[in-house]
Amino acid sequence: MTQKSGFRVLEVSGSHNEIGFKLGSQCKDLAESMMKDTRVRVEAAGLTWEEAVQGAQKHLPYVEQYDPECVEWVHGYAEGSGIRFEDLFVYFCQDTAKGLCTDIAVNSEVTSDGSVLSAHTEDWHPLDEKHLVLVEGKPEGEPAFLAMTIGGLQIDCGLNSVGISVTQNLLIQNDIRIGVPKELVARKILASKTIGDAMRATVPEKRGSSYNNNLCDSSGEIYSIEGSATDFDVLYASEGYLVHTNHYLSPKMWRYEDAFQDTHGKSLRTEADSILRYNRALRLLKKELGHVTVSSLMEIQRDHVNHPNSICRHVDESSPPLNQWKTIFSIIIDITHLKALICYGNPCLGEYKEYKL
Repeated sequence: MTQKSGFRVLEVSGSHNEIGFKLGSQCKDLAESMMKDTRVRVEAAGLTWEEAVQGAQKHLPYVEQYDPECVEWVHGYAEGSGIRFEDLFVYFCQDTAKGLCTDIAVNSEVTSDGSVLSAHTEDWHPLDEKHLVLVEGKPEGEPAFLAMTIGGLQIDCGLNSVGISVTQNLLIQNDIRIGVPKELVARKILASKTIGDAMRATVPEKRGSSYNNNLCDSSGEIYSIEGSATDFDVLYASEGYLVHTNHYLSPKMWRYEDAFQDTHGKSLRTEADSILRYNRALRLLKKELGHVTVSSLMEIQRDHVNHPNSICRHVDESSPPLNQWKTIFSIIIDITHLKALICYGNPCLGEYKEYKL
């Protein structure tokens, strides 16, 4: 796989179980690689694999209640990939510090052509760059969707055919508990038919933790739902734009903020780079207000101020290997025209390609 073309593009349809089976069958090699990486992280956390499996199973009843279709998806994926469901489910339940991303959303008040756009840089473990899969799905009884995924198993971000998009960025919170893992929420958001349904899907009552979920719809409604396991607040793009990184913006949520930890429990002190990326993206965006375009968002995503921990993030070689991140892809979702422009790897090195739903 090359920097320019590096992820698979798969089209699947049918029941949720059938979609999972097709993705598992076509991503078997990726699933095996993902599980190998998961085992390394479980071991680094001081757990045996069986302890990790037993711990993950405590979350399962909450997921079955919140999104049974997701459970069917994972069961199908397990059958297709030949990996035990119980082992696959561990992947969703590690709650590790991953997803140090920068998100920007804009609507017709500030774009040059009246489009609604949502931009996201996915800063994740470098190993997961080879696991990226773009899925165009047509599930029975739900809107079709176009989503970037990890191995066809975890939905990361995307949009659906009724004009709703979701991107997510990590928030470290101090009230994590047993419940619906945050990694499973995006699927139900993309199954939503209204922005209200999508908002409700972001904060299941019995959640174990939460991302910040950025939601847009084709009418120009833009929200960030800052969540923790036990609380949330809603930010609205009242002036037509919104920026978010990896710290809570709502004063209501400040008491839930926790420090990033490495595998030995030492604080990574990454709050500073989150604040820097937030302010930098906001400053660059404000220069474009009234004439924001896809191209101007691409330029923001390529920014290197505070390199390597910049909006276009590169590996910080001074960090422990298990706590290294880079921008593994960047995406600009055009909700108005139901398409996405995606760059594999660092946006300073790659090219954006257009994919339509």
